[in-house]
Amino acid sequence: MVSSNVVSIVSKVVKDIKEWNIRSSSGVAEVALENLAEIVKLSSSVKDLVENVTYAANEIISSRPTSAMLINSFREILLTLKHNLEENIDFKSNVSLILKKISYLLRKSREDIEKISTIGANRIVHGDIIITATYSKSIMKIFERALAQGKKFEVYVAESRPGDDGKIIASKLSKMNIPVTLIVDSAMRYFMKDVTKAFLGAEAVAANGAVISKVGSSLLALVAHEARVRVFVASSSLKFSYETIFGELIKIPHAPERTIIDEETKKNIGEKLKVEIPLLDVIPPEYVDAIITEYGVIAPQAIPILMKQIYGKWPPEYPDIQTLIGEVRKCLQ
Repeated sequence: MVSSNVVSIVSKVVKDIKEWNIRSSSGVAEVALENLAEIVKLSSSVKDLVENVTYAANEIISSRPTSAMLINSFREILLTLKHNLEENIDFKSNVSLILKKISYLLRKSREDIEKISTIGANRIVHGDIIITATYSKSIMKIFERALAQGKKFEVYVAESRPGDDGKIIASKLSKMNIPVTLIVDSAMRYFMKDVTKAFLGAEAVAANGAVISKVGSSLLALVAHEARVRVFVASSSLKFSYETIFGELIKIPHAPERTIIDEETKKNIGEKLKVEIPLLDVIPPEYVDAIITEYGVIAPQAIPILMKQIYGKWPPEYPDIQTLIGEVRKCLQ
């Protein structure tokens, strides 16, 4: 039985994720891992540990099933836990090994962003006019690194509704003294004629090189492609989606209709009005010029090659996350 303390921690994380209080997918994974470490420390036995970790994994992943980094991070932890159980490792050592894995994943996430920012900043040249949309820790770090290199550039930021990520980006860039212009999403094509490069973050990268990102990203990439503006996507390899290798589709979440329309307005328009608010969309690989990873800049079509180099074979032998949760629970039987 999961304790009330664990339920409380998980509920807070789930609430913050569902309400998009945590903007970037890297941020979501890092917050989940930090809280998982606290949950692991609250465990008092092997049974406790298994119940707490699998409960947290199931609930938190369900709140953001599109986040490949979140899924991959929990997969690494569950694989560690499964191995420990199969090897009959004692409780204290088990806890220690899981906490080490969590620390490693947090460190890797932050180091990957540092590496990506260095590589990405090298793609920015003096005088660039860059367009971006949706909040990404990697993209913000790229801009910060390019500024530290002494490069002068300006940024157009799409407002990125729903959620208005653009306003947050614009505020941060302004504080960095980077010239920034906030534009409405529908004006991306109008301003693209002035743009030299486009930079976008990622929620996940599919096996075919398609990129899942905040809704509007696909439109930006399409417009940039039409205008022959190069599109760069920043993504750690932790965001590569293994599920898509085997044909599993990434389901796009939708925001509640109250996000953009209240009940009274809807009633005035017509009670039968249907409101659709997708939160993410898919950028086809042909609209992405390069993906900036911690390993370097690669073409979207080269994702399988990089995954093979990282994991030693193609396709990688990684279990489905729900199957893995079930296998870990079975270890107690």
